[in-house]
Amino acid sequence: MRLTTLLVGFDSAWTSTNAGAIVAVLNLHDGSYHELGPPQIVDYPQAEDIILKWQSEFAPTATIVLLDQPTIVKNPTGQRPVENIVASAVSLRFGGMQPANTSREEMFGTEAPVWPFLTRFGGPADPLEPAVDTRVFETYPVLAIISLLWTLPCSRIVGRLPKYNPARKKTFSSEDWQHVCKCISDEFRTRGLTEIVRWIDDAARKASPRKSDQDGVDACLCLLVALYLAEQKDCLLVGDSQTGYIVVPHGADLRAELEVRCNKTGRLPSEWVRVFRLATNA
Repeated sequence: MRLTTLLVGFDSAWTSTNAGAIVAVLNLHDGSYHELGPPQIVDYPQAEDIILKWQSEFAPTATIVLLDQPTIVKNPTGQRPVENIVASAVSLRFGGMQPANTSREEMFGTEAPVWPFLTRFGGPADPLEPAVDTRVFETYPVLAIISLLWTLPCSRIVGRLPKYNPARKKTFSSEDWQHVCKCISDEFRTRGLTEIVRWIDDAARKASPRKSDQDGVDACLCLLVALYLAEQKDCLLVGDSQTGYIVVPHGADLRAELEVRCNKTGRLPSEWVRVFRLATNA
């Protein structure tokens, strides 16, 4: 992007009693990046304050926030259409996807913390509209891992998702943790983001990482999606702006798989799975 853009990855807190993590960089007019520090542990009000502080200090032309939490939830029960499409790919790789609906009061009810955050920054963005001012897009680290082919070998051809959540002690794998950290670190290293790389590499060496470490890693994954958007790389838009969507880097294998799922569920693939590049006014 030609103009200075604030790129933010926010692995959200989901509820008012939990914390997540946030990390950001500035994408300068010449295409280079300026780092703003390693991931920070935050709740929703703290995340809002930090983004506003960055905007005040650096006066970016646009701000792009990739948020790991549904931003459009209108269904009172069950799954959103985007989850119905994506969940099969996640399940095939031995993962699970939580449904988003308004009956889950703490996360998506009228008093959920995600709504005032979105209101403060212009509401859920339409990925097909130009990125100006502040735009918040929904992403999903698990789907990004699939699209980037970061799954691990197993009995299934598509592989399995890494088990890198330290809060799940029975299934957590230190090797999987190091794998995810290395994949993300390599992406940031190629872009010269040395401070974030140092944080990720330090996290990878921890014998017993904490959930807050994983939050920071997932925030970096969200930021990576923002980098793909800013660099005008092909991305994948699954869902729609009426019922909810997810944005991740484009992966040809994932796209084909999701198109098959659309056909099986009576949906027109071209309306639910799209390859796009973020439009700008630059």
